[in-house]
Amino acid sequence: MKWTQLTSLALSVCFLVISFYSTSQEYQIQTADSWVKKHPLIETDIPVNQIIDGTYYLLLDTQINVSQQQPTQRYTRTVMQAVNQSGIDYISQLNLDFDPSYQTLTLNGLGLIRDGQYIDKLTSAQFKVLQRETELANGIYNGSLTLNIIVDDMRVNDKLDYSFTITGRNPVYQHFSVSRTLNWSVPVAQQFMRVLWQKSTPLYINTVNGETDIKDTPLAVGHDYQISLRNQATVASSNQTPRWYSPYKQVFFSELNTWQEVTEWAIPLYQSAIEVTASVAQVADDITMQNLQVTDRIAAALKFSQDEVRYLGLEMGTNSHQPTPASETLELRYGDCKDKTVLLISLLKAMGIPAYPALVNTEEGKRLNRLPPSANQFDHVIVTVEYAGQRYWLDPTISYQTGSLEHLAQPNYGYALIIKPFEQQLTKMTPPVDGLRIKTTDNYTIAQNREQPATFQTSYLYSGFEAINRRSSLARNGLDQIAKDYLEYYQGYFKGLTIDQPMTVTENANNGELLSNEFYLIDDFWQPADPDLRADFYASEIQNSVYEPDQITRTAPLYFQYPNNIETTIKVKFEEQNWQFDNEQVEVDNPFFYFKKNIHFAENTLTLNFSFSAKQDHIPADQIKLYLDEREKLIDHTHFGIIKYIDGEATTSDSGGLDLEDSWIIVLLCVYLIGMVFFIVAWRIESAKRPTFNNTHFYPVSNAKFIIYSIFTLGLFINYWSYRNWLAIKAQQDSHIMPIARGIFALFFFYSLFLELLAHSQEHHKKNKIMPNALALIGWLLLIVITATTRFSDYATIGLCIIPLIWLPLVNYIQHINQSSEALIYNSKWRIRNIVISIIWAPILFLGLLQEAYLLPGASIVKGEKLWPFQVQFLQRQQLMPIDEDILYFYSDAFFDFRSDGNGITDNYIFSYWQNEQGQLESRLKHFKDITSIEVTYGKTKFDNTVIKVIDTEQQYFLLIIDSEGQTDKELAEQINRRLDHYKSL
Repeated sequence: MKWTQLTSLALSVCFLVISFYSTSQEYQIQTADSWVKKHPLIETDIPVNQIIDGTYYLLLDTQINVSQQQPTQRYTRTVMQAVNQSGIDYISQLNLDFDPSYQTLTLNGLGLIRDGQYIDKLTSAQFKVLQRETELANGIYNGSLTLNIIVDDMRVNDKLDYSFTITGRNPVYQHFSVSRTLNWSVPVAQQFMRVLWQKSTPLYINTVNGETDIKDTPLAVGHDYQISLRNQATVASSNQTPRWYSPYKQVFFSELNTWQEVTEWAIPLYQSAIEVTASVAQVADDITMQNLQVTDRIAAALKFSQDEVRYLGLEMGTNSHQPTPASETLELRYGDCKDKTVLLISLLKAMGIPAYPALVNTEEGKRLNRLPPSANQFDHVIVTVEYAGQRYWLDPTISYQTGSLEHLAQPNYGYALIIKPFEQQLTKMTPPVDGLRIKTTDNYTIAQNREQPATFQTSYLYSGFEAINRRSSLARNGLDQIAKDYLEYYQGYFKGLTIDQPMTVTENANNGELLSNEFYLIDDFWQPADPDLRADFYASEIQNSVYEPDQITRTAPLYFQYPNNIETTIKVKFEEQNWQFDNEQVEVDNPFFYFKKNIHFAENTLTLNFSFSAKQDHIPADQIKLYLDEREKLIDHTHFGIIKYIDGEATTSDSGGLDLEDSWIIVLLCVYLIGMVFFIVAWRIESAKRPTFNNTHFYPVSNAKFIIYSIFTLGLFINYWSYRNWLAIKAQQDSHIMPIARGIFALFFFYSLFLELLAHSQEHHKKNKIMPNALALIGWLLLIVITATTRFSDYATIGLCIIPLIWLPLVNYIQHINQSSEALIYNSKWRIRNIVISIIWAPILFLGLLQEAYLLPGASIVKGEKLWPFQVQFLQRQQLMPIDEDILYFYSDAFFDFRSDGNGITDNYIFSYWQNEQGQLESRLKHFKDITSIEVTYGKTKFDNTVIKVIDTEQQYFLLIIDSEGQTDKELAEQINRRLDHYKSL
């Protein structure tokens, strides 16, 4: 107890000393040393469309001076231009970090360049030294300080030019190494990298992801290495990439050339801390007494270092890499990864079990093998043990891990550098990949009477790291809260779901598995599917593992969880008899995953077995389309639906087969096809039997039939009527005209037909009994204008209803001259085929009218004033849009009901909503001030939708799916950008 109190007091004194030192020394302000090279800024246009955060980087300059006698100096100069208000917010406050235990900070310059004039800000800016401890949330104290600088009077288009020098580097690194990224996802006008190497030892230089020109100037002692770049092409950034993926070009300078040299550097650090003291031996003896097998002792020692020593890192100065002696860590009962590693190795050493530290990089992963040797390539250390021909990777920083050694979840960081003598290369980490991650079992019992509730019991068996994560979640949130969350989740599928028995959780101490069981009653198991009832089952865990990427067109690989093995079993027991299902087996095998489904029905129980195994940890960018095709197959096969007919019979409705929606579409198409065939056959029969009428002029038909039939055939009857009249004219004049062509292009021959009828009127009536010539010409032009402007617009159907009226004077004249003709009576008669074809086309006509009146969703973006009050009220009641805002633009991609899908903007908000696969309404609503940018992918054809990706300030996003026909999608994108610019300028 006294030792602990003394240690706490000593740490407090240490912190006070560091705090006093930092506040007394803090930083200096003086010009850069003479060894630094100054670079003038180049003139360049601002690539406005590529700018992010309103900042254009004009110069990134890093210069490092390394000599045998003097401390290492790193000079940094950065020049940034604030392109807009967002840029001012982004760059007007600087944070310069340094570690006061081995570094000093010198501010060399701080100023603004405005209209070509340099304005010094060293005297007017506000300076404050902060101890932020940015890694405190991760249990790490590093003692670093931050010089916070607030620049005053910064304006749009100002250029911030600041430079500083940090002298000193961590003494734990006995050899120099540094790396620098050379291309970026944002435009950079000019880059400069320099290493002034004033030592006689060689400096090794390597590049990754491409070569770069390095100017090498020999010195009396050493070399002057320089890299100068201008306007490098930006690197397209992608999300959902594997951790190890990096598209950026990097250069590495290192005094070390082999991994053995790194090992030789690390061995003394760990050898001095690994020890078998009396306290360590006592713990080791207790473990030995309680565990007879060596493998059990290894697992118990790991468990002790994980659970009995909490994670806390005091990583000031050399403590960042120098481990604490094992006995001290044991006494303190806290430590970071290297301290816990040393304690575990010491415990194993006390039991006669050889073990070694293994340096890893949790970010670079398997990319580490492509990087040059360097001591600072690592950010974590674990333990490796080789026993009975098997290598184990043990991480003492993992909490909530349990199980025997052969069942322990072993981390895979790609490659590790084992710290033992003569180790010359990285070791590939190959822990087992065939173990199950999750095994789920769903048991349903369906009552004979559908008014009675169904029982639903679901169990999840978690293994490996998934079990560790679930134990951690239980410890943080408690079983009651987790049970509540699961209840709400399942109520998303079954609104009438209630808890039947409390949730239970059990553990298997041998294999580390965790089993949860939940018990529910479902009052609304059967869902309406007019006129029947339906229930759907999903292998959700498997579906979630094969996700659809946010970016489909990409140059970067897509992250894919591996290893990932899942088994799902769904059992449905029917108390009602006469259910029948066919046994079935399906496999989907591809380079990315293997999937298998088995359907089995026996003893009135339906059993669905699904198994899934990932094959790799990423999807190559050039195989995304193949992956999406395979994913679609898997999604199809991981859904199974059953239908209960009202008369009591039952059948399956697998999503891979024909569902209800497909059925009615096919039936409708069949009805249309039969109707069209009937019309054509009846028309041909009637044509063959059609009588010949004497003294008939042209093709007479009543006004009523002409108007109604033209509208219900969507204008096709006008073409037929024109054809018949030109056919009569050809017969009368014995001319060589083509009636079929003139009928098809009736629009362009309207005035020609009028002239023919006018000639007839002059010949037989000595005057124009049709309409004035000028009016006919106007009618023809009006016909062309209406056809051209409405055919592919929002008012095409209305245009079709108006057009027959323009033809009416011609129809009326022909009808008038055949007033008592039998032909008029014959042609005006409504036959069965006329009625059938009108009935067939009527739904399309009425659908078009309803869409153009926006009673049904249309195929284009509309202004907000076109929405009906009941539509706006729905959006407000569902809180899809603010109640005090007016809609400016709106688009729904739904077919019948705008309530199932829609996007829009108001003066201050963007909103989007849609129905998910379970029929629930999901929505997104964002204020323009909370949105950073949008990415627009315009549809390439009129059949493709335009997709607007809305990215918020937390880098989350949602999509607006809108129509691409016309220019309204561009207008909407322009309106959104205009409002984003407005809020950024505030």
